Amino acid sequence: MTDLVLTRPRAAVLALTVGCALLVLRPVLLQNGAHPTATLTALFIALLAIAVTWPRQATTLRGRSVAPALVLVLGVSAFVLGRLVGGGHAPQPLALKVVALGSLAAVAEEAFFRHFVYDALRPGGAALAVVGSAVLFALVHVTVYGWWVLPIDLAAGFVLSWQRWATGSWKVPAVTHVLANLLVVL
Repeated sequence: MTDLVLTRPRAAVLALTVGCALLVLRPVLLQNGAHPTATLTALFIALLAIAVTWPRQATTLRGRSVAPALVLVLGVSAFVLGRLVGGGHAPQPLALKVVALGSLAAVAEEAFFRHFVYDALRPGGAALAVVGSAVLFALVHVTVYGWWVLPIDLAAGFVLSWQRWATGSWKVPAVTHVLANLLVVL
């Protein structure tokens, strides 16, 4: 199987650091009268653009044997179970803006963490790529939701990173993340 790894590793580390910093600084970016929807949309589009346009080179890796549909079902099931067991927030009005921004956030975060960050860490081995992308994913959510969310987002990050490893694609975790974000508002 052919996999892709990032080229220009030093520049990738800088882009990874800047992307994570912007996600951590979301509460600060939304202060002083900033329009939340426009600010967050711009942030997520920037992350998505970095992640999908960064130059990559092909490498040959051992093929994965798990079917993407099965990985998707297992990942979504984990989030449904988490929602049922954990309860979550009270249902919110399902406004189109909430669904659209939550979906954009999910796709952008998956492109960034399971495509860009995962590929940046992949030369250190699959374990580093899975653990590193999951931990960074969890940490960037602390400033938005608080420390109590760290174990939940770490578990979510591991499910999504496992999906990336199992399928070789960031698209299955992206679909799972979109559905998980929808579960939060249902």
